[in-house]
Amino acid sequence: MGFISQETIDQVYDKADIVEVVSGFTEVHRRGKEYWCCCPFHHEKTPSCKLNQERQGYYCFGCKEHGNIITFVKKIVNTDFPGAIRWLADKYNIQVIEEQHGRDSAEAERLRKLSEKRRSLLNDIANWYHSQLNTQEAEAARNYLASRGLDANAIEQFKLGYSPNGWDNAIRWAAGFGYDMEDLKATGLVSENEEKQRLYDRFRGRLMFPIWNELGKVVGFSARILEQDAKAAKYVNSPETEFFQKGQLLYALNFARPNLKEMGYALICEGQLDVISCHRAGLVNAVAAQGTAFTEQHAKLLHKSIDKVVLSFDADTAGYKAAERTITILHAAEFNVSVVTLPAGEDPDSIFRKGGPEALRQVMSVTEPAIPYLFRISCEQIDFNSPDGKSQIVHRVLAAVQVIKDEITRTAHCQWLAEKMNLPENLIFSTLHALMNKAEEHNAVPVWRPRTRESSSTPPPFPFAPGIPSATLQNPNAAGYTPPPFVQNNMALQTWNALFDIVLHDEQMAQRLALQQDILDGVPQNAIGMAINQVIIMVMQEEWNKCIQVISDMDIFNDPDVGRAIMASQYANLAAGQPTNDSSSAENNADNKMETAFNDCIFKIRRQLIEESIAQKQSQMATEPDAEKRRDLQAELARLIMKKTRLKNERTTTG
Repeated sequence: MGFISQETIDQVYDKADIVEVVSGFTEVHRRGKEYWCCCPFHHEKTPSCKLNQERQGYYCFGCKEHGNIITFVKKIVNTDFPGAIRWLADKYNIQVIEEQHGRDSAEAERLRKLSEKRRSLLNDIANWYHSQLNTQEAEAARNYLASRGLDANAIEQFKLGYSPNGWDNAIRWAAGFGYDMEDLKATGLVSENEEKQRLYDRFRGRLMFPIWNELGKVVGFSARILEQDAKAAKYVNSPETEFFQKGQLLYALNFARPNLKEMGYALICEGQLDVISCHRAGLVNAVAAQGTAFTEQHAKLLHKSIDKVVLSFDADTAGYKAAERTITILHAAEFNVSVVTLPAGEDPDSIFRKGGPEALRQVMSVTEPAIPYLFRISCEQIDFNSPDGKSQIVHRVLAAVQVIKDEITRTAHCQWLAEKMNLPENLIFSTLHALMNKAEEHNAVPVWRPRTRESSSTPPPFPFAPGIPSATLQNPNAAGYTPPPFVQNNMALQTWNALFDIVLHDEQMAQRLALQQDILDGVPQNAIGMAINQVIIMVMQEEWNKCIQVISDMDIFNDPDVGRAIMASQYANLAAGQPTNDSSSAENNADNKMETAFNDCIFKIRRQLIEESIAQKQSQMATEPDAEKRRDLQAELARLIMKKTRLKNERTTTG
């Protein structure tokens, strides 16, 4: 595959519309000349994400997600820049032109057309397999689907099909539509008999499951046998091709991804039929690894969309081992992991068929955190009362604990395990240290070790951080190392509180704040910060007068600072209706004071944000081993210092 041409990229930017694209993932509302929606990147009930149609960008006042239309597609679809361009090009029927570095333009164009042709072949043959399900020959396939309770809607959504039971049906069909043997081989649709030097259909007489990539493109197939045959595999998958790499594909991720944020987690099952049953039951966040064990690539595929996972594997030895491996991979990737324990001999598909959607939802709603699950299963399989059994249980559980990066979580799990095993904490921690040392020797990666309550040894004052020399860890002041500042000091908190008071009382000041993007990017993630964001949202929607009412109905109203400001504003509104002897003079004086207070807050916050950035760059410079990167950091630091100086001079000039 070559590089996408600039011509294609320009066409995508010209035709794609941020409002239209975002509308495909969440409901968009027009307020005056602006567009607002509930942010698809975090859960919320009221719209806080603003779409800018002129600049083709978005900004969420809640979670601070922002960017242009390409950034949005990259994050929502979990792809890279070329993937986002291809996704948008497909949506707007734009032909993707590729350029091949090191090749002439004619060769690059030939390869592009060849790749597009073979992508079309995969999509076309998926439709052909789907149509074959209605033929007389496919009666066994239809009977099988009926026995599994799959209705017409599920068959249509997942494009289930049938591959005719012959040696060259697909070959002859493909030839009739202009596809040759090289196309069939490149897409994994044929197999080769080396002895007879003959090509034949890979899929014959089987139920067909199309496999999509994260962009919703057919890349391969999984085919289930319909008749009992001891010599034949139950499932046959497409081989590894340019388009199909099973270690990087999750079945039904294209259907599940838009629902992951709303559901709050990804549900990982073992097979396609389990996933289909889950989706039919409303569990539209279900996916499954494709023809292989769960991999690190699968974890990366999910991590951009969600950080919580629930596993639903069979309640047998194989299912437990699969869960154990998967939990370790997910913990290493910093996921929050829970497990559904299915009834013995059942899977999601069988539960759905026997009890319907409600039964499956009920079973799937009962989850257990990963570490307690591993401990419980280990105790069921191993003699808890024997010394050797205790050792096995501890080692099996700690194998999933040692990869957890957060030291507090890791320590808490060890303390919990020590209590459950009725063993001293220092014994559990020493076992963890041994496992971590073994992993360190194998991977040559330093690992921080937590201190136990009973241990007299002193751990490093800072947890291990890649790129920080060990001497610096032992002595934070070595090499001029400066710890990053605590962002929200008391003065900063007082300033944000004062700014909230101002924008709650004065619509004009709120409108001015809405134009200060650098200040909005620095709004703290606390109750006052959320309240300020809500004021800005209301101002932009031309509903500033409803701020008090809206915030009073939110949970943040219970925060003392927010509640005090709301009550003070209500009293101020009442007092504003009382006559005074010199109302004009008093009003002008109040306006001047409000102006001064607002400018003072903006200056202090801007200075605080710059100082935090300076401290961060100084810290990075002190610990950066690469000379070129240190020079870049030095240049950034110089720009920040100049920015701080200009800010101070402007403050002095304006008085």
